[in-house]
Amino acid sequence: MNDLVKLLQDLYDQSGQNITADINHVYGAGGAIGLLLVLSLYLIFKKPSKKIEEADVKTTEAIDNKEEVSTTPKEAPVEEVTPETAPVEEAPAGPTWKERLKKGLSKSSNEVWGKLGSIFTGKKLDDDTLEEVEELLYGADIGPTIAAELIEELEEEAKKDGFGEQEFKQFLKQFLDSKMNTVQKGVDVDLYNFDESNRGKTKVIMVVGVNGAGKTTTIGKLATKLTGQGAKVVVGACDTFRAAAVDQLEVWCQRAGAEMIRAKEGANPSGVGYDALQAALNSNADYCILDTAGRLHTKGNLMDELKKSRDVLKKLDESAPHQTLLVIDAITGQNAIRQAEEFNNTLGLSGLIFTKCDGSSKAGAAIGIVDKLKVPITYIGVGEQVEDLNVFNLNEYLDALLDLD
Repeated sequence: MNDLVKLLQDLYDQSGQNITADINHVYGAGGAIGLLLVLSLYLIFKKPSKKIEEADVKTTEAIDNKEEVSTTPKEAPVEEVTPETAPVEEAPAGPTWKERLKKGLSKSSNEVWGKLGSIFTGKKLDDDTLEEVEELLYGADIGPTIAAELIEELEEEAKKDGFGEQEFKQFLKQFLDSKMNTVQKGVDVDLYNFDESNRGKTKVIMVVGVNGAGKTTTIGKLATKLTGQGAKVVVGACDTFRAAAVDQLEVWCQRAGAEMIRAKEGANPSGVGYDALQAALNSNADYCILDTAGRLHTKGNLMDELKKSRDVLKKLDESAPHQTLLVIDAITGQNAIRQAEEFNNTLGLSGLIFTKCDGSSKAGAAIGIVDKLKVPITYIGVGEQVEDLNVFNLNEYLDALLDLD
């Protein structure tokens, strides 16, 4: 400490100050030196800190500006959209029913009816030509009776001047229309259009046919069409011998929004039909559609069982079933007439549903069945989709069959 006092005195003397240094001066000088040191350190670090602070401020401002850009984009100039500057693009429409029908019947049209028309291009109607026409008519499965009548009338028409392909097609259309028109007018429109005034008045539709005709799929499509019109539909899965058919029908009913009544595999089909109708009556359903077990028309005992399924419905509604529809696969051709005869004899058919007309040249069988049984065609199917089943329109059918525009 004495050395510090002596050092401080020397500094006083050298600076010319008349001051006597002591211990207190040493402490004072030490404090002053410490203060200077602190001040120096502050000044040393203060400038960089300011830069950092300024940098932080700039960074913060940049971030704020960036957030402002991302959340509040600059306002783009508004362009008024008009139909001329921005036309609305509509989704392409699917094929119309007329187009579907024509495509479905194209095989029959090309392989049978089209060949008939070509016979009259530059040919005279001699015996050989008539024989050729007759063979093609048999190939169309319209039946021997109608074929004979057509040939007889054709001989008279062909004597007229200018009788060519188009004239022959028009003759065919008029002839075939005369065989079906009166019968087709007897179709019950309740099968097509749900009438709101009949709400809750249950209509029973019994659908029959041999296995493989497309019966279950057709019922699913029919249920979809009716529920789509606002009708309440109950479906009875009476084909208890084929679990796969019941499962398939259940999928269709779920899609359609229809209630389905089913039973265990092997249960009595007539019992399921009874339960389905009871459920439909209890819930005031508009339609009760019954999918019956597939039956071979040649098996008498099986047909009798089908009749029993029909009769048991009368215990709940004396007028049931209101419609008995036979589903016919167009591929079966002439055999379809035999099927229709047997089912009609047993049940008394009120209508036919022609399916799979897109896969056969034998769609002409419909003409022979209608003419012989006097039972109208209610629906026609040309594919797997719901839209591929539609109301049978005689004029559209003949135009598509004969390739008339």
